[in-house]
Amino acid sequence: MKHLTTLAAIGAALTFAPQARSAELPLPKEGWASWQVEAVDGAPAMCCWGSWDDRPVQTKACNLDGGEHQGSGTRDHETTDAVRVYARFANGRLERLRTFAASCPVEAKTPIQTLDGISADDSARWLTGLTLRNDLQGDVLASLAVHRGDRAFDTLKRIANGETRGEKRNQAVFWIALARGIPGAEFATNTMFNDKDADVRKHAAFAITVSKSTTIAPDLIKLGNTDKDGDVRAQAWFWFARTGAPNAEQVITAAMKKDTDDGVREQAVFALSQLPDGRGTKALIAAAEDRSLTREQRKHAVFWLGQSESIDAQKFLDKVLGAGPGG
Repeated sequence: MKHLTTLAAIGAALTFAPQARSAELPLPKEGWASWQVEAVDGAPAMCCWGSWDDRPVQTKACNLDGGEHQGSGTRDHETTDAVRVYARFANGRLERLRTFAASCPVEAKTPIQTLDGISADDSARWLTGLTLRNDLQGDVLASLAVHRGDRAFDTLKRIANGETRGEKRNQAVFWIALARGIPGAEFATNTMFNDKDADVRKHAAFAITVSKSTTIAPDLIKLGNTDKDGDVRAQAWFWFARTGAPNAEQVITAAMKKDTDDGVREQAVFALSQLPDGRGTKALIAAAEDRSLTREQRKHAVFWLGQSESIDAQKFLDKVLGAGPGG
């Protein structure tokens, strides 16, 4: 992981934003410190796990000194009502930041100093100061996302709505969608339809698929049919296919026929390959045989069938190749 700023630098940099001033946390100059705060409703229970091939997947202690996020994630949509923040300092400078479910076991090479009585707002205020830096952004935003309270949510929304371009906005939209429940889903959906930056709209199309939104599929259909940017429309069809909606084949095929952008039509063919449970193979075969599609679209369908390990795909290709010239 990269380095963050010293607390003194945070305070100096935040003189223009008193509402985000650095909280007076009793942080050490050396080593690890940790504190527990209330989590937002439905916060994902981040922890470290053994092999995902094992069933059931077993929790293992997260190595705070190890590589970036080794084996960390959530299991079976588990949630937590409290999280613990871990921060490591050297010469008063923050070196590493991790946030896990409070119940998640951890291990470190050096002792971890426990700080008591820190509120979610005070912790969020300190984290807000760190957002002015460009390093450890993923860890800072992930931590803010699971903190209970408006202070953390407001910081994330401010970053997501920022005037500047860049990955920080996309990360903020993602964490808002993932961790902030229905309000977060609504924010990400509004961003997907209304943000001026096509790259942010495109990223939001992915973000809503990890949100609590109850209208993911219809919203992606609307985006794919209405966004003015071809790349955004193409991304909408990709993520719509991944939802596995019952009408996905018909909707995407219709888009393949009516969109005026060659790139979108090509990507819509690829989107069919993303349908789950063998549906992608059937949809691609149907596209390859559909003479109302252009020759290029049918060729793309055959290409993606060639990338499939499906027995049905291989049988179809054998039939096509065996037909000979003029078949």
